[in-house]
Amino acid sequence: MENPTYTAPSQQVSALSKLNGYQTNLLLKFQNIIELATEQTEDLTMAATQAHQIQVHTASMIKTVEDLLTLTRALKEAWLFGQMGEDVAQNGEKTNGVSSDVIVEKDADADAKFVIEWLKSKIQEGNMGDDENVVA
Repeated sequence: MENPTYTAPSQQVSALSKLNGYQTNLLLKFQNIIELATEQTEDLTMAATQAHQIQVHTASMIKTVEDLLTLTRALKEAWLFGQMGEDVAQNGEKTNGVSSDVIVEKDADADAKFVIEWLKSKIQEGNMGDDENVVA
């Protein structure tokens, strides 16, 4: 049985090649639109043809952006469901695809809970008003 957290290198290459293809397509279509929009023409037939080509390129860009959004959604789902593989943090611990910022945030949450509990206990004991317990 395969490890569900493992992402095959071919899948990673496929996602990167799709991303590069989408980027190239967007840039080329945008360049074509700019070229068509900057051409000066007196002929109405030519102007209508240019307007139609601009619409076609725009529709192609919209489709490419939709495909890009689909790819990013698939990557997010793969990351959320643990199919992106295991990362190794700087300290050598496996993070299961969770960035070190998330781990630090969890540690900060635990520290905050400890401080809240400590303050509650001090308030219940009545020691909060004593000047000798205050650290300068």
